Amino acid sequence: SCKLKAMPGLDVVADVLLLGLTALPYVYVLPFQLNMVLQATLCVISGAIKGRHASEEKTEEGTPVVETMTKADAMRFPLVGSCALFGLFIAFKFFKEWVNVVLRVYFLVLGVLALAGFMDPYLSALYPSAIKKSEKRLKFTIPYVLEVDVNTSEIVSGILCSSVGFLYIRQKHWVANNLFGLAFSVLGIKLLSPGSFMNGAILLCGLFVYDVFWVFGTDVMVTVARSLDAPIKLLFVRSFDAPKEKMFSLLGLGDIVIPGIFIAMALRFDAKHGRPCKVFWSCIAGYVAGLIATIVAMTLFEAAQPALLYLVPACLLFSCGAAAADGNFSQWLKYSEENGDHDNNKENADRKSNSSQGKQSGRSGKKASKKE
Repeated sequence: SCKLKAMPGLDVVADVLLLGLTALPYVYVLPFQLNMVLQATLCVISGAIKGRHASEEKTEEGTPVVETMTKADAMRFPLVGSCALFGLFIAFKFFKEWVNVVLRVYFLVLGVLALAGFMDPYLSALYPSAIKKSEKRLKFTIPYVLEVDVNTSEIVSGILCSSVGFLYIRQKHWVANNLFGLAFSVLGIKLLSPGSFMNGAILLCGLFVYDVFWVFGTDVMVTVARSLDAPIKLLFVRSFDAPKEKMFSLLGLGDIVIPGIFIAMALRFDAKHGRPCKVFWSCIAGYVAGLIATIVAMTLFEAAQPALLYLVPACLLFSCGAAAADGNFSQWLKYSEENGDHDNNKENADRKSNSSQGKQSGRSGKKASKKE
């Protein structure tokens, strides 16, 4: 069954491979197409498995660690994204340097926090026991962004990871950019859920239209991507000997996180129903196929491609195909993480009720036979 006992430590293996692939170009430059597919897929696998564990956790206040979208959130997302994208496009026209300074600082702080959260489980193994056992916590709020609640170990990890931030600020180094990007992607997939298949389908289809319109319909998306100096994309080395503008190929983090949260939900669907991970691995296969289709189209047309044009149909079709082949198509379409626990509890309650009724009837039958 898909309860992660069949894949112990797979997220750790994925994390190690991600870090290795980030450093690999200094030893051997993989074809950027292969590197892109490997790193994006490993991000999704790592984030999905971490999200499966996180779905069972709660904060000190008793709220779920994983943030769940509503249907309204899914419907608004492409509209809000369009407004933000066009707003950045206008801002870059008039205040490009200032906008980049503000965004650089913003993403630097978030990047260090995200990287510390990503690396802390591994770095903390090296810390003295006094740091590991410390119960001191630091709580503060970054206005309009997030509330931070960290323990001593995470603070030390944050200090260590700030060196990556220093490297990014001083040199805008592509390795620092990618480390922040990987952390954003994995933690985004881990901590965000569409909430249901229908919400996920609405979100994916809405962003499918968003991506196609802003890439093919206007030059807004490409202009913003080229102007924005922030770690919101992964850079893949083509050749260190190439001119600077042709040295890297890029993949936006949205092309990892958006399909990733849908795929992570597929893993939770498989796990909750105690079945082999057919829908999850089919989604992964669909994601890889979509990435390959994106790369092929990019090569054939020699132009930027909206990756969600290929990723969205692939993820939806592969997941639905796997669910149908396994006889769970209707359950997958109706799947809701908010109602899942209720349904499971109700099912268990019905089983207990039937069991207790069976025992009572058995006892009454024995009493009647004794009287006779």
